Amino acid sequence: MRILGIAGSNRKGGNSYLFLREVLKGLSSVETEIIQVAELDIKPCELCVEACSAKPFECVIDDDFKVLFEKMKIADGIVFACLFYFYVPAKFQAFLERIRCLDYFTLKRHGEDKNPLAGKLCLLVAVSASSASFNAFQFLHHLQEFALMLKMKPIMTDDWPYIGFSERKDDRPSRIGKRRAQSRIHS
Repeated sequence: MRILGIAGSNRKGGNSYLFLREVLKGLSSVETEIIQVAELDIKPCELCVEACSAKPFECVIDDDFKVLFEKMKIADGIVFACLFYFYVPAKFQAFLERIRCLDYFTLKRHGEDKNPLAGKLCLLVAVSASSASFNAFQFLHHLQEFALMLKMKPIMTDDWPYIGFSERKDDRPSRIGKRRAQSRIHS
């Protein structure tokens, strides 16, 4: 099994990366890799309507997006961890937009069943030092909509808000599914 962690922060070695490193190091029997979007050259979508997805899910822009997308295709599961400053960091948003465009034009030009991410499990994580949990829920919802558009399968909790949880340092551990959180990672 292969799990890919994608740290969506614009800062190398930031809290998104640190979170992924802690989560994935406990998976010793699983092949893991963390990619930091901050280390990649990912350009924004150019809306090259005529050329986009001439071949299914193929982008004509020559940058590191292709490397990351190839790693996503071969992974058995993906953990998206991204902090939000005001909303989505620019480079991570460019990455999301590029995949969404490829999905749209692949579907339009080639029909269903061409999506290499369909059915792939994913975990969506919002990392923040802020106690503004409502913003975290909005951000997680944004990531969830992205994953569902791509027909991925987000891992959900049994309890509200279903797509994640948020708590402040002084709060008691929140319920995650049927079990209590045993540990926390603080930024």
